[in-house]
Amino acid sequence: MKTLTLEVRGLFEELDHLAVERHVSALDGVHRAEANPASASVTVQYDETVVNEEALRKAIDACGFHCAGERMPNHICQMDHTGHEDHAAHGATGPVAKDAMAHEMGHGGGMEMADMVRDMRNRFWVALLFTIPIFIYSPMGGMFTPPVPPFGLRLDLWLFFLGSAGIVWPSWPFFVAAWRALKNGVLNMAVLVVLSVGTGYVFSVGSTFFFPGVQFYEAVAVLLVFILLGHWLEMRARAGASAAIRALLDLAPPMATVIRDGQETEVPTSEVLQGETVVIRPGNKIPVDGEVLEPCA
Repeated sequence: MKTLTLEVRGLFEELDHLAVERHVSALDGVHRAEANPASASVTVQYDETVVNEEALRKAIDACGFHCAGERMPNHICQMDHTGHEDHAAHGATGPVAKDAMAHEMGHGGGMEMADMVRDMRNRFWVALLFTIPIFIYSPMGGMFTPPVPPFGLRLDLWLFFLGSAGIVWPSWPFFVAAWRALKNGVLNMAVLVVLSVGTGYVFSVGSTFFFPGVQFYEAVAVLLVFILLGHWLEMRARAGASAAIRALLDLAPPMATVIRDGQETEVPTSEVLQGETVVIRPGNKIPVDGEVLEPCA
């Protein structure tokens, strides 16, 4: 039985990790799969004689996310033939790792979590920038008389242009996340956002061009601004939690001294086996969790 922690990129909503657990757990040989949205990872306990890491990574990719490889401290890397650290051998889970799914989600290709947070911040500001004139030209509740639209446009056409600019691009990640969630049989917040924002926008476009009716561009834009603000703050918190977990992992020393065949042997920390005795000398860092067998005199 082997336990492996894989880094999962593209977890946009809190419930996205349920789809990862479902797909990975369905593989033959997998005994347990627990995904953690805070650390953007999934811990899998599996029988390596039945299923391998490549199959686990393909299962994650198949449900619409991107497996960036094994999650481990940055300093624990395999050495390539030139003697340099090879992050690619472990899936490049360090700072150089990129999110291949970010482009699909509308964040742009090759973005890390911090870049995705900045992208969500930019979407919020763009939405807010266009929501202000939308609100001015169609005041909710008729609080004042709106000004005359520029360029001789009808009011509904002018609101259509403003609304499209302030709604379509800022909300695009939610539409992609909702489509992926529905494919995986999960109902998350992105689906709710699409039902509210998407329905209001589509109805407004229809009443602008195809049938008489009331437009709701201002209501949709204001709602989207608050949604983007909340999601931006949420992603900032998740990015901070992920960075804290990464920093905690990096505290582990790259090498550990274990007792094998009655001799002290220095091995990479990632190769310490369950049940082995680890020798901790004064001043050394503790590489793994364990039980104290014999304290120093």
